[in-house]
Parts: sequence; structure tokens; C-alpha cells
Amino acid sequence: MRNFALPWIALFFLTAFACGQIQAHPASKSLSTEADRHAIQQIEDDLVKGENSTDIQVFEKVLADDHLNLIPGGLGPNKAKVLEGMRPHAGQAPAYSVETQDMQIHILGDIAVAAYVKTYRAKENDNISREDTTHIFSKDHGVWKLKISRATIRNDD
Repeated sequence: MRNFALPWIALFFLTAFACGQIQAHPASKSLSTEADRHAIQQIEDDLVKGENSTDIQVFEKVLADDHLNLIPGGLGPNKAKVLEGMRPHAGQAPAYSVETQDMQIHILGDIAVAAYVKTYRAKENDNISREDTTHIFSKDHGVWKLKISRATIRNDD
């Protein structure tokens, strides 16, 4: 009798799994989300370092080939134009420094959103400019790529 029940139990679990009734342990999803959040934070840190040192390799690696750049005046330069503009200054420190603050990262499956304030400080006269920044990433074959950048000048009164 016990051998008769075993295939039925196996069939039940197989059917429940196939229909989505049995889900992965919530802790494994949480660990994955934390790993993805850490990966996005690392990419954002690399982008700031890359901008502070005009490291083109960072942008080549992180920006998706179909990267969309939304700037205050409308559509900004795509990946190819960003890299083209950086090449003459590659490896040189820009006339400003860049910092981020108040970063929030949200993981939504294979999409991630990082939103924060980016602060530019002129080295010559210490002038400050801030922008609200949003980056949208997608995971393709296990690799996060920056698909959409949006920046809006922030008016701090």
C-alpha cells in the first residue's frame, strides 16, 4: 500500500511545483535581492569613481549598448557619444568632483532602480551644483547594465 501512495505524493508535489503553488524559500529570494542591491551599489560607486577620473572603461562596461540618457534639456548623448566625448580627456581629473547622497536602490526582479542626489563641486571656486539622478538597470544573462539615466537640476533654495 505504501508503494502505491508514493507515486501519487510525487505527482502532487510535481503538479504543485509546476503550477507555482510551492515557491522558493523567501530567504533565498531575500539573499538574491541583497546580492543584487550590493551589485548595483558597486556599479554606482564605480560610476562615480569613473567620472572623477574620466575612466572610460567603467562607462564602456556599465552602459548598455542601447543606453537612453534623459537630461534636463531632453534627450542626451547615447553610449557612443558619451564615450566619444570622454576620450580626449581619458585619465584626466575633471575640473570638478562628484559625490552621491541619499541613494535608494530598489530591485524589481531583473530591473533595478537607483535614485539619489548627485553633487558636483568645482575645484577652482568650490561652486556646487546638485541633480536628482535616477538610473534604471536591467539584468541580461546575469549582468546588470545601465539602460536609462535621468537627471534633473536640483534647485536648493
